[in-house]
Amino acid sequence: FFIDILIAGKVVDKVECAYSFGHELRGLSPAGRRAVESGRVKVAAEISNAGFQWRFKAAAMGLPFLPARIMLGTDTFRFSSAKIVEDPFSGKPLCLIPACYPDFAVIHVHRCDKYGNAQIDGIEIEDIDLARAAKRLIVTTEKIIDEEEVRKDPGRTAIPYFLVDAVCEVKYGSHPGNMPGLYYSDEEHMAEWLRMSRTDEGVREYLEKYILSVESFGEYIQLVGGEEKMKLLERIESLEEQLKCPWTGS
Repeated sequence: FFIDILIAGKVVDKVECAYSFGHELRGLSPAGRRAVESGRVKVAAEISNAGFQWRFKAAAMGLPFLPARIMLGTDTFRFSSAKIVEDPFSGKPLCLIPACYPDFAVIHVHRCDKYGNAQIDGIEIEDIDLARAAKRLIVTTEKIIDEEEVRKDPGRTAIPYFLVDAVCEVKYGSHPGNMPGLYYSDEEHMAEWLRMSRTDEGVREYLEKYILSVESFGEYIQLVGGEEKMKLLERIESLEEQLKCPWTGS
């Protein structure tokens, strides 16, 4: 969703992507697809989701690349910076996946102290490696907690302070995506975006309504339904309320 918004807002002209134009079961992005098919946005490189995680892990380890067998047999090498080499031990083909050092990364977490010691509930996906690979790291958090809370259970610190350049408290900051254990993704809003982004006019209307006309993230949350909507998403996440999916008609 978030790269989709940047592409639709015409602030991106080149992407290195794995799944930038897909919204899982909701379907492909109309805006992203138009941008690529028209040539306005160039796909500079293509790699699998797992491939990107290996790239961040290589960077986090300070290695120029990591060897793997993923992506072998796919056509991603037409655009990929990965290389196929011969394994010197077995003689079999091997994929070398180059390290990726993002200029900056933004990671949203469940809680964090003011110094940047961040806690993540549930699966971390690539967050831990990405935090170590990025040249600059901004942590946004559902809430800022006292550093004494971190000291009580240091094992929960997924991202340590020395990797972090800035901390921002942004309640519901993962919206319209989900935050594991706190709130579910806003399927109604996702459906609205996918519907409006079918046309350039719809994209302009969406950006004006939800991004350009608001002065704060809190104002944006009010526009999408406010505290009432977020409480509903909390109940859906905790299985207290049934999920309704606009993209399936249920």
